[in-house]
Amino acid sequence: MKIGIIGSGKFGLVLASIAMENNNEVVIFSRRKQEVDSINTNKKSLSGFSLEGGNCFATNNHEDLNSCDALLFTVASKDFRSTIDQIQHNSKQGKFVSCIKGFDQSTGKLMTEVLVDEYALSPKDVLVLSGPNLSKELYNKELTGTVIAGEDRDFIDSLSNALKTDFFIPFSSSDRYGVELGGAMKNIYAILSGYFHQKNVGENTIGLLLTRCLAEMSVYGKARGANSETFLGLSGVGDFFSTALSKDSRNYKFGTHLADGLSPEEALIKVGDTVEGFATSKIVHQNAQDLGIKLKLLDYLMSIYEGPKSLEEDKSIFNANEIEPDSNFKLK
Repeated sequence: MKIGIIGSGKFGLVLASIAMENNNEVVIFSRRKQEVDSINTNKKSLSGFSLEGGNCFATNNHEDLNSCDALLFTVASKDFRSTIDQIQHNSKQGKFVSCIKGFDQSTGKLMTEVLVDEYALSPKDVLVLSGPNLSKELYNKELTGTVIAGEDRDFIDSLSNALKTDFFIPFSSSDRYGVELGGAMKNIYAILSGYFHQKNVGENTIGLLLTRCLAEMSVYGKARGANSETFLGLSGVGDFFSTALSKDSRNYKFGTHLADGLSPEEALIKVGDTVEGFATSKIVHQNAQDLGIKLKLLDYLMSIYEGPKSLEEDKSIFNANEIEPDSNFKLK
């Protein structure tokens, strides 16, 4: 299979390496000419990531992507639209696979919704790849799984076989919305996990927090057309727990800085990298209000952005006037 990797960040380079390991032809598209030259000349990215031992070349010419069977988008959500425009999507014959865990900031849509609704791609040609896939661990070949979701099951199987290794194991799903929503929303609640961990609450409280976070993800997901069962899989529970419990997660780190009393702007500077969950939280909060959905934990996160909270205030968010149901994951 000929696979195009759109974006030369950490995750994109890891996916390129995995695809190369399985003897696929790989094309890495980067806007940075120096990055392209470094990969083609030295078989290394500017960050030092090695790409030796496989059929791979880099380019900033979108025409080199025309013959790719799959285009895997790994850029930040804020750069998605400009990237789609730059590669001139109408000339591409391959399937479009979003590996982006976020929402379009101008419309609040998922990346695949943007492709279908605004770029007129067929839903059958749009897929999602998401899961507990921390780049650092993938680079070290730590065992993990991922989910490839979409309508074209035959292509999902083909792409899964093209990417499957001893340490990177793809699974399939037909719930594109659920898989994509899980990947985007886990970033929001990983912020809260970092926040509460930094407040030194007990493990019981963390267990309560993470469970209720998943419940909110399910509530919002169902309102957006996802299957609640999907949130019990790799792209839901799996991805959320790996991010929410990882001190290497940018969203987790952002939450710890908020707990230390920093403003969101100060916390972003401290992290020094893109924190997808910050922008995503604002988008989902507004959309939930528009849909008439009450997301208590997300509402509290928005209040944290406005100023520091005491531990007593933190713990009070779990109290309710009425007894709430334990689980809202309705399985068929």
